[in-house]
Amino acid sequence: MARLDRILRRGAHWLALLGFVGLLALAVMMTVDAILRTFFSAPLHGVNDVSAVVMAVVIASCIPANLSDRKNISVEVLGAVLGLWVNDLLRLFSSLMIFAVVFLMAWQFVPFVDGMYSSGRRTWVLAWPLWPWWSVATVFLYYAAIIQASNVIQDIIAVFRDFGRRAVGTDPVTSDKGAR
Repeated sequence: MARLDRILRRGAHWLALLGFVGLLALAVMMTVDAILRTFFSAPLHGVNDVSAVVMAVVIASCIPANLSDRKNISVEVLGAVLGLWVNDLLRLFSSLMIFAVVFLMAWQFVPFVDGMYSSGRRTWVLAWPLWPWWSVATVFLYYAAIIQASNVIQDIIAVFRDFGRRAVGTDPVTSDKGAR
């Protein structure tokens, strides 16, 4: 399980790097377009089309890395006051909610992509089909859901581990040794 988790997290970091490269390429293309437009009155045609399809993929590529590093915003005041076990329960609850949101988002992307495919939607200038780009974003969201499922499993293990410590009196917050 630990090996699979490491592989998933390493893959998430590579995916974020790929997203960064895509964002950098888009920024260079937009800069070149602005320079050509300003100084030579010769814009690059289709920059908005490329931007529209690449941004979905770039954003979706960063979500798995964000979840693998647990870079989401959290407030841990209540858990700090009530002890390690309560903190772990609250972290588990938050992990479950994040998993639900990411999974539901990915799940809803499937009919969205299917609608794009069925309708034959394309970009305005370059006439690129939209569905392949959004399909990639959907796969990345499912990957993010898998990463978050791993986080949920780790949080469940932490709850039981810390409950066991509390039961035998080794939790520094609730045991007599921590009170001295």
